[in-house]
Amino acid sequence: MAKGKRRKTKKSPAKKSQARLLAVLRTICIIAVVLVLLVIAAQRFGNITFSSVSDYFSTLLSSAKSGDGYPYYFETTKVDTVLPIGSDLLVVSEDSTFVLDSTARKISNEQHSLSDPVVRSVNGRALFLDIGENAYQIQSKTKVLYSGSFPQKLLTGTIGKDGTVALVSRGESAQTQLTVLNRNQKEIFVWNCANENIIAVALSDNGKRAAVSAVGAKDGELYSKVHIFDFDYAEPIASFDYNTAVSGVEFLSGDRLLITGTNVFELVEDDTKTLEEDLSLNTLSNVYTSDGNQTVAVLSKYGSSTAKIIRVYNKKGEKLFETELAESVKGVSCDERYISVLTDNDLYSYNTKGELVGKHSVDADSIRPFTDGKYTYVWTMSTIQCYKTTETEEETVPSETQTESASQTQ
Repeated sequence: MAKGKRRKTKKSPAKKSQARLLAVLRTICIIAVVLVLLVIAAQRFGNITFSSVSDYFSTLLSSAKSGDGYPYYFETTKVDTVLPIGSDLLVVSEDSTFVLDSTARKISNEQHSLSDPVVRSVNGRALFLDIGENAYQIQSKTKVLYSGSFPQKLLTGTIGKDGTVALVSRGESAQTQLTVLNRNQKEIFVWNCANENIIAVALSDNGKRAAVSAVGAKDGELYSKVHIFDFDYAEPIASFDYNTAVSGVEFLSGDRLLITGTNVFELVEDDTKTLEEDLSLNTLSNVYTSDGNQTVAVLSKYGSSTAKIIRVYNKKGEKLFETELAESVKGVSCDERYISVLTDNDLYSYNTKGELVGKHSVDADSIRPFTDGKYTYVWTMSTIQCYKTTETEEETVPSETQTESASQTQ
């Protein structure tokens, strides 16, 4: 006797509803676990904020979409600057900003009313300053986080990895003033610089320290003072004097401070100099520090415009390698794996051992490179080009490579 087929039993509406509810609850639980882990990481490392979490989920939800690939052609020629914001690119024009992802897709498009914006991007957030005016703005990859004004005219500023903001302005009772605001725009530290003009400012990764370079003149000669602040104390915890202009201060890992100028390249921990490069013969012409605190410096050999020394340092300030180029250097960039050097005709890529791993011919109007692991982007007058970091131009065509990558991720 043949066995009859087993009849499939249909789930009742109540069971279907229960299954859907369980699926939703599982999803909520997964998201909750991720959020808890991110909050724990924020408390431990101090450089993750709710805005970065929001950006992460916005990017995750829209990851199925992609752009048309690089090169990306600007709709207007009035692009003021391009700079990295996390792993993406922030494009700033005279009245708007937008962010491009790795497939050249716009993931945000915001307007601004700043007349002369200067932008500093750190850890996925950007600070916009209207130099000489009062307005400033903070935005993430996907939205404007804060837009407001400051009582005094702004001169410069920066944003820290934890969202802390340092603003330098004209002082009410001093030459210049440093004001530090927490991520909620509440004042946590103020210092008045009586006799000098603050021209550079930096914040430590944990948002507990700041450093400034202040420049003055005496007997017709320029001098600089670099001050390091701990926000638990009203006055500097360390100060250093220079008989030349110091144009850059940048915190590396921990409380290590990199101090740079045309004739200055030093590393300080607390009140002790741990590195002091001899620049009596060679002058510093370019320096770049990544979000991961790796640094690449370009020195002009004997002051030459076409003989360059490239030096690369890790986040502790230890020199990884040095190489030379008989070319003028337009810009440099780095991440934790690769270093890019842009010259008038070529883009060079090195690994952290100093080995040349990629080389591409570039347009004469190229302005600046941006290295992000597998790809290196080059900003030109009218486009953003994209190159595979570890390939040569004979092996890859930039626009096709990026478009292929985008199609594979869909």
